[in-house]
Amino acid sequence: MSWFGNSIVIFVLYKQRHLLQPTDYLTFNLAVSDASISVFGYSRGIIEIFNVFRDDGFIITSIWTCQVDGFLTLLFGLASINTLTVISVTRYIKGCHPERAHCISNSSMTVAMVLIWIAAFFWSAAPLLGWGSYTDRMYGTCEIDWAKANFSTIYKSYIISIFICCFFLPVTVMVFSYVSIINTVKLSHALTGLSDPTDRQRRMERDVTRVSIVICTAFIIAWSPYAVISIWSAYGHPVPNLTSILASLFAKSASFYNPIIYFGMSSKFRRDIFILFHCAKEVKDPVKLKRFKNLKQKQEPSQKEEKYAAEMHPAPSPDSGVGSPTNTPPPANREEYFGILDTPSNNPDIECDRL
Repeated sequence: MSWFGNSIVIFVLYKQRHLLQPTDYLTFNLAVSDASISVFGYSRGIIEIFNVFRDDGFIITSIWTCQVDGFLTLLFGLASINTLTVISVTRYIKGCHPERAHCISNSSMTVAMVLIWIAAFFWSAAPLLGWGSYTDRMYGTCEIDWAKANFSTIYKSYIISIFICCFFLPVTVMVFSYVSIINTVKLSHALTGLSDPTDRQRRMERDVTRVSIVICTAFIIAWSPYAVISIWSAYGHPVPNLTSILASLFAKSASFYNPIIYFGMSSKFRRDIFILFHCAKEVKDPVKLKRFKNLKQKQEPSQKEEKYAAEMHPAPSPDSGVGSPTNTPPPANREEYFGILDTPSNNPDIECDRL
């Protein structure tokens, strides 16, 4: 389900790639990393659960080792965490410092995504090089060996470093960003009373921020038990294997929440899905209806019907008597033409919000 939901997000954004805003690339990057977690984070466990290959078989021991499984799972998990952190920073800039929003461009988002993957690769590759290690937690789950921190200062330094840099700091940045945004919104409401209903850009930013807050909250809820248990184990306190496994699986399930949040809270995302999957005919797509209705409203006040004669005469002099009333009716075969003259409309054009 996680792979299916994130694949839909990737498909929707790919089909509308020419209309994407710079921050939409972060959403695309998050969907890619979450979909990869669903593929690589559970594949080894599924193989062992269904006993397709034995533990001493070729696939498990020679190709899909615990080291490879742990590396890929941690790589994509950290990429998701880093992406959510960058999203919170972009929301903070747009919400609290809109004068600096011009810094959020395609080039800056490209640099941010490169740094996201470099940082994720560094922390996930370190155990393969001797700074930390991966271990099999049974049931096909491979993760960092937190217990080795009791026997080695090097391992303990890695665990403390990854906890601070990959969990504590990202959570701090997210909380600071969204608390600042909420305070800014409250302050603006206090100064202006109610928000201006015509200020569509601010409404759009608030909606996107609301989705981002829910996503980051779900991330913190999903990863906090695993982080607490890991640091608890690193300081020598025993943790049952079942508790550790459940916390690890709960953390991986964070990749399943995001597509549900998109679909449940983003009306634009729902409309995009209906349009791209040819569901607009059955559900009477509100985007098309709104566009058509707006077009009709724009045309009605702007269409003026003017009638004019084919023969044009110069204006008569007031002393000539030509303009005096006459009993002669106009000729029956006089040709008349009707024209539609368009005038500018005051209605703003309708544009759909991006995801």
